[in-house]
Amino acid sequence: MAKKLFLILNVVCATAFSQNLELSALTVNPELSQGADSVLRNEEITLDLSDPGKLKTTISRVVTVYNKVGLGDVAAYAYYGNNSKVNDIEAVIYDMAGREKDKIKKRDFKDFSAVSGGSLYEDRRVLYLDYTPTSYPFTIQFTSETTSETTAFIRPWMPISKYDSGTEFSKFTVIYPQEQKPHIKETHFEGYAIEKEELEDRTIWTAKDIAPITWEYHSPALDKRVPRVKCFFDSFYLEGVPGIAKTWKDFGGWMYNDLVKDTQDLDEATLAEVRALVANLEDDEAKARAIYQYVQDKVRYISVQVEIGGWKPMNASDVHRLGYGDCKALSNYTQSLLKAVGIKSYYTVLYGDPGKESLETDVVAIQGNHAILGVQLGDEIKFLECTSQETPFGYMGTFTDDRDVLLLTEDGGKLARTTKYEQDQNVLKLYADFKFDVNGGLEGSLSRSSKGIYYSSRMQLDRMDQKELTDHYYSTFDAINNLSVSAIELNNDRLGITYDERMKAEASNYATKVGEDFLLRPNTFALTRDAIPPRYAERKSDLIILRGTIQNQEVRIQVPEGYAVDALPEGEKIEEAFGSYTTEYLLEGSELLYKRSLKFNEGQYDKAAYETYRDFYKSIVKQDNQKVLIKKL
Repeated sequence: MAKKLFLILNVVCATAFSQNLELSALTVNPELSQGADSVLRNEEITLDLSDPGKLKTTISRVVTVYNKVGLGDVAAYAYYGNNSKVNDIEAVIYDMAGREKDKIKKRDFKDFSAVSGGSLYEDRRVLYLDYTPTSYPFTIQFTSETTSETTAFIRPWMPISKYDSGTEFSKFTVIYPQEQKPHIKETHFEGYAIEKEELEDRTIWTAKDIAPITWEYHSPALDKRVPRVKCFFDSFYLEGVPGIAKTWKDFGGWMYNDLVKDTQDLDEATLAEVRALVANLEDDEAKARAIYQYVQDKVRYISVQVEIGGWKPMNASDVHRLGYGDCKALSNYTQSLLKAVGIKSYYTVLYGDPGKESLETDVVAIQGNHAILGVQLGDEIKFLECTSQETPFGYMGTFTDDRDVLLLTEDGGKLARTTKYEQDQNVLKLYADFKFDVNGGLEGSLSRSSKGIYYSSRMQLDRMDQKELTDHYYSTFDAINNLSVSAIELNNDRLGITYDERMKAEASNYATKVGEDFLLRPNTFALTRDAIPPRYAERKSDLIILRGTIQNQEVRIQVPEGYAVDALPEGEKIEEAFGSYTTEYLLEGSELLYKRSLKFNEGQYDKAAYETYRDFYKSIVKQDNQKVLIKKL
């Protein structure tokens, strides 16, 4: 018995020691794991800038993963390039009980070129953990150490950086020379357990027990909802090149003089060619338009991320010779051509993003992910998207509209704002003229006119063949049963920045037959029930409407001889702070006329307004599906 007891105790002890309860998925706080894809168990990130011109980053992260979506929350990767290296990287996998299952060394990480879509060449690479688990949940412990000659980009700290991921503990340390303390921007700390410790040569933040944040429809971006820390320095190094960021003027001057100016090297033959191109044009805008068209016809966009982190444009002479370039290169090339004919323009740095992300103007630092060109025409600046061969002169789509940007001038940096399209400019008009036949079908024509931000989504139609176009319209007008379109005409007015579409359309068995009568929905373009925004048991964030818009519809339906409209529904009018909806039904002889207007007002509305917003949509769906009785006489 004594021997058996000894053996049992040995097995129990061995099992206990082979497990690490801190790494077991069974020990996670249920309040953090309930409904989560993953939980960040322990994270320590240290950025060491104590050695001038060097950035040493060490990361230790333990994540428990509950499903395939959470697998992406591990973030087990490290970038490197000509001026940065991965000193060490490792991952250890633990099963649900905390037992070690696998250890992945540096040599076992996948080594990929960090090439973005449409890229010709980039000098960055990435070591990436490609791991497929055999079961969930499991826990992964990831560690890495990297060094870089770039101190311009100080990664922000967000103790919860993914939707549907909880955090038990996260620590962020920034080490710096005592004589160069950073500027610190802290946001959205309210309601979170975050501590901060400031020492002579470092600042340390810690966060504990943060419940998962769920994505919500029309909500602010995650970094505007959860705690975030960003650090900025007055001076920095960009892959060994020193830079200055005390003021926007100083910073813009550094970018212009050190990164852009010496790349504008077009030869005399090219300059003579462009001068001849505009020789007979009278004003600067006409000349600028001609040069912009010249660029669109001659070059195409290809990403080329080389030289000091991809922030220095390739030479204008190379763009001219090769016929391609990235956003920096094409903006710089266009500026070089405009300079040749005496037109002032500004290389412009910004964030390209449909969410209207602006530069954080209250802190000076390298920011942005895109470059465009601002052309000075009198007192107005017209911004040009130089990467597109389709975008009209001076048009800003949703990728670049209405946001703070940095202009690089000969006198230094200058903040500005890109073009904003007001509600009365963002107009979508749809007109349909149908004949209703005795078999319940519709036949006629429809047209659509798009202005403002609506224009940007129409430009791609020019590239579609006939089948792609018809498939596009079947998808767009899916509320019309058995739709068939033909004789499609597209008119892209690049000067007036208006896109017009016209086509013939027919739909068999559109109306529902009731005996000898028909039930017909006048709104042939009705919203479907799927258009109703999702419901939340408890909405957490404000309602955001980024752009004011107007959608107008007018549908005419000719009733055939021997039939008549039995009665017209009453029109509807709904007014809310965030928008309005109106409908009107008219009978003009034997013709049924339906009018509809839907407006949304740009703004940020309290989360309490969200249920009203859902009710607004539910009312629209109901009203859009109103039917009228077409009676046989």
